[in-house]
Amino acid sequence: MKKERSILFLFAHPDDETFTSGIAISKYAAETKTQLYLISATKGQAGKAGDPPLCKPSELPAYREQELLRAANVLGLSRVETWEYEDKHLSDVPMAELVASIHEAIARYQPDVVVTFAPHGISGHPDHQAISAAATQAVQTLPAGSSVRKLYYATRATDTVPTGGKPIFSDPYETITTVIQGPTYVKQVAAALAEHKTQHLSVERVFPGAISGDTTHVPPQNHYILAWSNLPGYAANPQDKEADFFAGFPLHE
Repeated sequence: MKKERSILFLFAHPDDETFTSGIAISKYAAETKTQLYLISATKGQAGKAGDPPLCKPSELPAYREQELLRAANVLGLSRVETWEYEDKHLSDVPMAELVASIHEAIARYQPDVVVTFAPHGISGHPDHQAISAAATQAVQTLPAGSSVRKLYYATRATDTVPTGGKPIFSDPYETITTVIQGPTYVKQVAAALAEHKTQHLSVERVFPGAISGDTTHVPPQNHYILAWSNLPGYAANPQDKEADFFAGFPLHE
């Protein structure tokens, strides 16, 4: 009999998890027995060290990895794994290598659901786009009998994107298939964002005030597009949004 449900979040950098899926992770951690796994393909070593800097450039990978672990603890993730790929160079990694790494992770974690960036990467970062492409190819080429039933793309609905700041990619609300609502968890998400101290400039640009506990600009929901499913006869209807990654799953499997 299948063990408890599990979700694997596949992103490129420390902080991607909270930016894209903080509400969803917090909600599933608090309200369900779902195992929540996170892989960050890099340690974010090409990012800023803060202003003023909180560490030397050579110390940044280890520093950001610790920030990620603290944020993960706030959100309630079950396990975090960071890979050794170079920040800003994920798109230089052979696709076959990334796919093989993801296949291996899926074999270990046996997730029911995989979540990654939408192909545009939200911010347009090449690393975001690379992990999206690799995750998509990996899921689409899984061996028969794999645990994975769904692949979701994390995105932002166009009408929720704040004006000003750095432009980001988004998707029209009518194309969003899944909305995970969790207004109860905005303070938790703000606290997780605050743990990414070296990235305070990015956090403040996207979520003004969050670091100081102001949740005004922390959205109470996360948006996703169901990109792939092998549930027999199941299809998400964007006009009738899913409220659960496990919508359509059999009660017992």
